Amino acid sequence: MIICCGEALIDMIPSKLENNETAYIPKVGGAVVNTAICLGRLGADVSFLGSVSNDLFGELISDELKNSKVDTSLCINTTFNTTLAFANIKNGTTTYSFFDENSSNKNIKLDDVSLKENEVDTLYVGGISLMSEPNGKEIENFISRESKKTIVFFDPNIRPAFIENRLIYMQRFENILSQSDIIKISDEDLEWIYPDLSIEEVFKKWQEIGLSIIVLTKGSEGAIIKTKSHEVFSHGKKVEVVDTIGAGDIFNGALLFSLSKKNNFTKKDLENMDEISLEESLKFANKIAGISVGRIGANPPFFNELDS
Repeated sequence: MIICCGEALIDMIPSKLENNETAYIPKVGGAVVNTAICLGRLGADVSFLGSVSNDLFGELISDELKNSKVDTSLCINTTFNTTLAFANIKNGTTTYSFFDENSSNKNIKLDDVSLKENEVDTLYVGGISLMSEPNGKEIENFISRESKKTIVFFDPNIRPAFIENRLIYMQRFENILSQSDIIKISDEDLEWIYPDLSIEEVFKKWQEIGLSIIVLTKGSEGAIIKTKSHEVFSHGKKVEVVDTIGAGDIFNGALLFSLSKKNNFTKKDLENMDEISLEESLKFANKIAGISVGRIGANPPFFNELDS
């Protein structure tokens, strides 16, 4: 089973009414829950671990997870309000205004959660949950408890507006990185984290600390996978973009789904994954993300929607 640990929220998507006023449509979102939904729709054995409010928006989140075949037995019910992210979409690019104080995401408690070693093989983490307190420390501690026995897939998914103290965040980033097996990072996030290092220098640094698979996405240009033995590249598929909400999260879910089907997807053998498997997984991730950006909101396809 794959466990996706982090935030669930509601993206408020703008829509023009007939009188030209703007209305906002609630869509289930959040980096981690988007990835969980993608995995569930593709057919993975996946569970979401995070706080879900008992308010109206929390009900939408719970229903969407269940409808997408995501296990909800690890969801932590809370009376705190659901985080709202109001989206502003211009020329296919999305920016957000977050309403997150005293939210369900910020009040996640994981002290009593322990994953069953024989049932869970992968822990997926990242997103805004790691950028604020007390939830950031709570999830960081949880990763430290579980990382020795599970594959850790980390996507920092930087939102600078959420980071109050860069030094504290970078300490958390480096700590989680040192316990991770796979990292996916965008070129924009990489530049924010290491403004003075080249891509080659970052790859070398990360391989030296033990990362098995490094994935760098470059928007419409495509993506690179780097391991100890291989480097593969896949061009982005040209599609008509409606919006980019959740595109990176859905890329992650599709990539993790494909990688997890390979024979050598174990914590010990990840760095020895063969070149063909890496290339197939990268192309599949680009394909699924390409479908999603042609739709409103983070809306990955179900497996039966895919052509052969």
